[in-house]
Amino acid sequence: MNDGKYVDIVEVIFLVSMLGGFFLLLLILTLFFPKVVEVENRIATPGKQLDGIRNVWGNGPIGRWMRVVHVFFFFVFRNLPRVGHRIESRMGDESEALPRGLKFWVILPVSVFFASIVVSVLAAWFLGVLD
Repeated sequence: MNDGKYVDIVEVIFLVSMLGGFFLLLLILTLFFPKVVEVENRIATPGKQLDGIRNVWGNGPIGRWMRVVHVFFFFVFRNLPRVGHRIESRMGDESEALPRGLKFWVILPVSVFFASIVVSVLAAWFLGVLD
């Protein structure tokens, strides 16, 4: 393949990842958000960080995104060795085990969104957009 073919392929990857990420962001903030709220209600105990985040950021688009990201990072950070338990206890508590399907409503879309952002940035770097 010549360089022109690589550029064409990377342009398509860039476009698909940008549009896919934007569409996924809209889905997370609208259709998936009630499931995120259900998860948040189960893990945000009074006086903990997730409860405060809910009250501070509210229910606007930016507030919804901040709440989604904090719930996502609750599940990510609690798996860190040594410090995960402290972070989990500071953010909230999962007193009863959440069903795996309910966790996936938060973890899967946000992970795919972040992956699409990384792919978009790498494609933009290859195309020289970031120069």
